[in-house]
Amino acid sequence: MNKSTLASIASVLESADTSNSDASKLPIGGVKILEQLALYDDVNDATLWATALLLVIMDRGGACIKLSELSSLPELSSVLPAPFNTFGELEWTQALTGDVFGDGKEKVRPLVISDGRLYVDRLLRMEREIARNLVMPLGTGALPEPENWKDILALLFTTKGSGPQKQVAESLFSQRVTVLSGGPGTGKTFTVATILLALHKATKGKASVKICAPTGKAAQRINESLEAALSIAGSGIEERAEILGQTKATTIHKLLGITPLVPRRRRSDPLHVDFVICDETSMVDLALLSEMMRATSEDTRILLVGDRNQLRSIDVGSVMDDLVDAKAHLRAVELTTLFRLDEGMGAGDRELLSAFFTAIRDGDASKALRLLENESSVLSHVEVTESGEMGDGGQEITELVIARAEGLIDLASRDSDPKDIKKGLEDVMVLAAQHHKPLSRTWWVDRIARSVRMWPLPALPNCKGMPVLVVKTDPINGVTNGDTGLIREGTKGRLIFSPTSLTTSLVSDDVSGRELPPTAIHDWQPWWAMTIHKSQGSEFGHVVVSITPETRLLSRELLYTAVTRAKSKVTVVGRRADIEKAISSETPRFSGLVEKIAAAALAKREI
Repeated sequence: MNKSTLASIASVLESADTSNSDASKLPIGGVKILEQLALYDDVNDATLWATALLLVIMDRGGACIKLSELSSLPELSSVLPAPFNTFGELEWTQALTGDVFGDGKEKVRPLVISDGRLYVDRLLRMEREIARNLVMPLGTGALPEPENWKDILALLFTTKGSGPQKQVAESLFSQRVTVLSGGPGTGKTFTVATILLALHKATKGKASVKICAPTGKAAQRINESLEAALSIAGSGIEERAEILGQTKATTIHKLLGITPLVPRRRRSDPLHVDFVICDETSMVDLALLSEMMRATSEDTRILLVGDRNQLRSIDVGSVMDDLVDAKAHLRAVELTTLFRLDEGMGAGDRELLSAFFTAIRDGDASKALRLLENESSVLSHVEVTESGEMGDGGQEITELVIARAEGLIDLASRDSDPKDIKKGLEDVMVLAAQHHKPLSRTWWVDRIARSVRMWPLPALPNCKGMPVLVVKTDPINGVTNGDTGLIREGTKGRLIFSPTSLTTSLVSDDVSGRELPPTAIHDWQPWWAMTIHKSQGSEFGHVVVSITPETRLLSRELLYTAVTRAKSKVTVVGRRADIEKAISSETPRFSGLVEKIAAAALAKREI
């Protein structure tokens, strides 16, 4: 065993400094994995160092690492010792040899080199399986295209600029998988709603459709959005009720019957429906996409909907990015025309926010900063010092978020309408780039808790007026990771957790969304602020983006995800230099799925 090399890797990459959470570090158990790898007789130092960096990348959501990037990416090369920090692809290819490497086929070993990339064997096989399933031809039992399909679409897609949306719907029956990407307000939900309405009309309600999302919160959001979108699309009241009743969104896990005890659906029992529509696909990781593709019948058409510019999954994979980039081999459409944000906004305000979102998405830092610093009623900036002190406008923002917390206490103290509670919870939200340090989630939570006399924070949310974010699924009590609600006064003066909305639990639909005693909520956070990662799939009236000075956690995708949670107003609290750096830098993608899709499509054509 190469003990000295393992010790060197551990000293560099297994740092005990938890305050620098964005540094290159091995995942928990990484050294143990390397120790097992070193048991192979011919493992050399190059293999151990390359594998260590692969584990770092996998912990950040990457599926593989290009050999050419092992020594070229500053964040990786800076930890490599000589001579490895000067290696190119050829040198790495020559150095990474031995029995620890398989061929990705019959010879199964921990590591594989494929297409100039270093993989663990399981992830390479997963990418290949996903690619084969994506380009798989439809089965003979698939629902045929109704004769009146395009005529119905012509009647429903009449809005100016809806051509790309109509094209998605028109081609829906032509292949097994369709990808629809677009930013907020570009009409993704309207497209899905119109497709549902068209299917209902064309098949007289006989087409079976299932809608899913990665989280319970995202599933509930699509349920709410579809109801409004179906109305806009022209459905009648009875028709709308029937469609919503047949297509109620749920989590992907619930749809596939996946639980902690049953992590995979049996191949002998695939999901037999005509259509599966998955929303918020950018949040889907590689393993979940693999399971969804594997578990659905070959007769099922799949529509994958999301925004490629949002944050990728916190687990392995950059699914939405890869699917759109593989549009030469898949039916993938990107919507770019903005139709609406908040209906109550003026045209000028909508254009301003849209231009700001677009500038961030496109990496145009100078334009984004110019728009941000040209103060308006819907877009503003609060400058911050290096120590985290807020400048002009900081006091007003602080008073605003404290006023929201005080308003929730008032709502919780009386018999408030659930709609008023929901509005109070989602009217203003602080979205932080990280959990700790100045201007982080915990920084805001501590400040607000002290202001509303809920400090020190209790272990259980047993304070009247406490907004709650559930952070771990509890199937026994019927709460799901991402559920939100308010602790309010119930009957006989007892405190209860009143959920914002009903979501689907892992146990049954009967226990979902019920009011619970605060003692039943074990894994939670005060919902005065939340991390940007946790905000995916949510919307708020006014979003306050809070950026810890000199954080390396902020990226273009993180900032874009944060600001696009806003329906009507955005305030960015942070240093100009940090904002500019984030917009200018694109998160590197560590994936080989696009190439695997191309190879699978070629193999399909050659059959």
